[in-house]
Amino acid sequence: MILPLHGVRVLDLSWIIAGPTATRFMAMMGAEVIKVGSFRRPDPSYSGPAFHSYNQSKSYVSINLSSEKGVELVKELASLSDVVVENFATGVMERRGLGYDELVSANPTIIMISSSGVGHTGPKKDQVAYGSLLQHYTGWNSQSGHPGGEPIKGGLWADPWVGMELAMITTACLSYRAAKGPGQYVDFSMAEALIETMPISVLHEQMAGTPKLPNGNDDEYDILSDVFSCKGDDEWIAVSVSTRDQWDSLCELLDAPGLKSGDITEKSIISEMKNLVSKWSARLGDFDAASILQGKGIQSGPSWDVSRVYRDEFLKERNYMVEMKTSDGNLRYMPGVPWWFDDTSSPLIKAAPELGQDNHNVFKELLGLSGRKYDVLTDSGVLG
Repeated sequence: MILPLHGVRVLDLSWIIAGPTATRFMAMMGAEVIKVGSFRRPDPSYSGPAFHSYNQSKSYVSINLSSEKGVELVKELASLSDVVVENFATGVMERRGLGYDELVSANPTIIMISSSGVGHTGPKKDQVAYGSLLQHYTGWNSQSGHPGGEPIKGGLWADPWVGMELAMITTACLSYRAAKGPGQYVDFSMAEALIETMPISVLHEQMAGTPKLPNGNDDEYDILSDVFSCKGDDEWIAVSVSTRDQWDSLCELLDAPGLKSGDITEKSIISEMKNLVSKWSARLGDFDAASILQGKGIQSGPSWDVSRVYRDEFLKERNYMVEMKTSDGNLRYMPGVPWWFDDTSSPLIKAAPELGQDNHNVFKELLGLSGRKYDVLTDSGVLG
């Protein structure tokens, strides 16, 4: 059985993380993804871990978009594509002559996904922003960390999340086009996508009259939630107690009958229980401690660093961590995708490409350029 997006061609004009994440998922689902880059202004993530992670299973061509002929080549590729994805600042594509009006003239059924920091309309549309900064702008940082602490930036969390939403809306547009006929232009706001992840915080202040504050390791829906140190070097377990039955089981495990009958809404009772769990877990390895708690029906698991994650045998058995040779010639474990279809179809996982490696196939085979014209465009720097 063929993969779901087999036969779909995606022209990927995006860079860094958010857009490439979306097109990576499409490639994994069988789409032919042609990524466009330039030696004059390469992707800032090129050759680093982010590039290797988010550009698997794509073709990669080099085009100088500062040249008129380079823009014409992109239009030709768009005319043969189903989807164009870009995540430049507002106005960049239009100034290059590659806005939706130009592309839809070349291909009336094109689907164009345009992602930017705060969207392409409104008073702040010209602001340039990365996902890590948008976490502050959207208030997400105020929900992270510990009560009374400084705002905490959540690293690159925003961009992969946005990439997943971009992939979702693209497949929705493909479905709509298959049913109704026309293509679509999608104006996507990264900021709005982040706000969408925290509706509870948005409503909390309106309903309770006070801002929702960060909880640290606590959880407002759990009786007890925290991480505890274990016997091994830098080993930890995360524990969540959500129900009275789980609380009672924990009291029995720790031989704490006084806490079993205590008022679990009292902070002093919770603090005393945390102290008991800390003393208990300090005598055990993280796996042993988590297994014992799981056996008692209590939610628990090791809290790992990344080096243990990619070495995990369970993830390898599920074929999630895939060993492949990256473009620098080294064998490395790379994350795959978190789904498997219930037939023989497997996600299409190949190492990230090198810039320009697919110029010959795309320009000569797909666009049909003659050998002489291809050489002229290469020598003049258009394919660069």
